[in-house]
Amino acid sequence: MDDDIKEKYLQAGRIASQVREESRKWVFVGKSLLELAEQIESAIKEKGGEPAFPVNLSINDISAHYTPTKNDSSVIKEKDVIKVDIGVHVDGYIADTAYTVSFNDKYNYLVDAVKNALKEAIKMCTPGTTIAEISGKIEETIRSFGCNPVSNLTGHGLERFTEHTDPEIPNVKINSSYMLKEDQVIAIEPFATSGEGRVKDTETILIFMLSERKPVRNPDARKIIEFVERFNGLPFAERWIPLSLFKIRIALRELRQRGVIYDYPILKEVSNGVVAQYEHTVIVKDKPIIITE
Repeated sequence: MDDDIKEKYLQAGRIASQVREESRKWVFVGKSLLELAEQIESAIKEKGGEPAFPVNLSINDISAHYTPTKNDSSVIKEKDVIKVDIGVHVDGYIADTAYTVSFNDKYNYLVDAVKNALKEAIKMCTPGTTIAEISGKIEETIRSFGCNPVSNLTGHGLERFTEHTDPEIPNVKINSSYMLKEDQVIAIEPFATSGEGRVKDTETILIFMLSERKPVRNPDARKIIEFVERFNGLPFAERWIPLSLFKIRIALRELRQRGVIYDYPILKEVSNGVVAQYEHTVIVKDKPIIITE
């Protein structure tokens, strides 16, 4: 990794960590999710970065991919457990970080489980370590707190303008001989739950990604394509599109049917178990560099 690229990753990481820590005081019972999302995304831009994806604000059994709509009236409620997942990029180089706030003491053990699993896994992000070893350590740590890892969510590699790439780093041990390589950039992302330990897609989709430009009939669909090309293939939120919600949803339907955009459905734990998440982005070295620390 050359120095220029490394510095962009480090800058993205600094912004992500600063915004993450600032955002903690914005997370409280009664807080509007729309206001929270807009605060976080504005703070990223004010510090010189760009959102690598719409901030995810996933509550209780929703594990990922919830971001507010334009007219979202949702607020954080008493006893909620909220996951705040933040992505920042600088010139396409991405830092990804997340934390969980529990307003229900009953689920503090889930937060402790993912925090400790993340800490233990990061120690292993050295050249030559296998995915089997890291995934095994994540599973072992989460189970030691009396909860289940989410088996079909994973950590992942990061590349320029690519949020999810190889290697996948599961929360449960897999038999993989894949070994980490020096200078790989990876997001370690433990998820733990009080439920069965799997998530499923829901029908609600609020985050999309431009996958292929094709001719479309609807003029609003063409406007959306032109608007989202600026994200260079990174995910975007429905609420970011500068059209009315009615026009957006009609146009997005055509774009989905024609395979122009890729969907990120909201993910929900299959048994309605509460889910917690913690995440850092790491550069693989003999002494791992946590860019979002």
